[in-house]
Amino acid sequence: MQFHLNHNPKKPDFEINHQHKIALIGSCFAENIGELMHENKFDMLLNPNGIIFNPKTILDVIQKSISNTNYNTSILLKHTNLFYSFLHHSSINEISEIDLEKKINTINNTTCNYLKDAHFLILTFGSAFAYYCKQLNVYVANCHKQHSDLFEKRLLKLDELVKDYLQLIYQLQTINPKLKIIFTISPVKYLKDGVEENFISKSTLRLAINEIIHQTKNCFYFAAYELITDDLRDYRFYKEDLAHPNQQAIDYVWQKFSETYFSNQTLELNKQLKKLNSALKHRVLQPDKEELIKHQNYILKLREEISNKYPYIKL
Repeated sequence: MQFHLNHNPKKPDFEINHQHKIALIGSCFAENIGELMHENKFDMLLNPNGIIFNPKTILDVIQKSISNTNYNTSILLKHTNLFYSFLHHSSINEISEIDLEKKINTINNTTCNYLKDAHFLILTFGSAFAYYCKQLNVYVANCHKQHSDLFEKRLLKLDELVKDYLQLIYQLQTINPKLKIIFTISPVKYLKDGVEENFISKSTLRLAINEIIHQTKNCFYFAAYELITDDLRDYRFYKEDLAHPNQQAIDYVWQKFSETYFSNQTLELNKQLKKLNSALKHRVLQPDKEELIKHQNYILKLREEISNKYPYIKL
């Protein structure tokens, strides 16, 4: 008997390998896939501005990075003795306003330089609902526990999203003609918005991406959302909050992503890296000298095999 669809996303006419530079920007699901890419030693830039859920703020931070626009200090705020930015996740903070400005400018420069040379940009949209700061006239990445009266919750408009992203893609592919953009939608359910509202949100994102892809070149869609929502389609693949996919579901999406985009050589290298990572995590239960030396030699052998066959991998 079959208990899920086993959907296989359509393979594109290109492949991803370890010699490519890959940027991942977006929701917490981008972090999940990014961590697996990091484990597998890909050259990558992961969420330099921290986790961002709504596509409007994702667009803003990328545009500011590639246009070398200095941030207006009005977007900075002080909370619990630290300074934060309304356009960044709470993990981006500093003890002074000047230090935070410097950090943000460094992030911008790093992101800009990476995107100029990147082969792939993976954008993961989380929600079409965004919080608009009325005073600053900007959609924020994070409200940083400020009073709710400062913000207005809005459902982003489909036509506006398409228009804005067509402009962004033009800018990106002007500075980097080889760049390919892969869109995904986070399968995380935003149940605080409401079940029906979450469905409207995800539908808006999917329709926007579909229209963007049809009007551009070198833009693609990977069905991470559909793989969990329509393929696995079972709450045993979610954490206890019934909103976030569990590790089994994330691994399933990673497997499908690998089968869709990775070359055979990349898949083989990932298998060897998995062996190495498992060996590095392994704890010798009875660490007598002979057993410890044997384990260390095994790790050394795996490292040498990978380095000899794939000299471009940094172990």
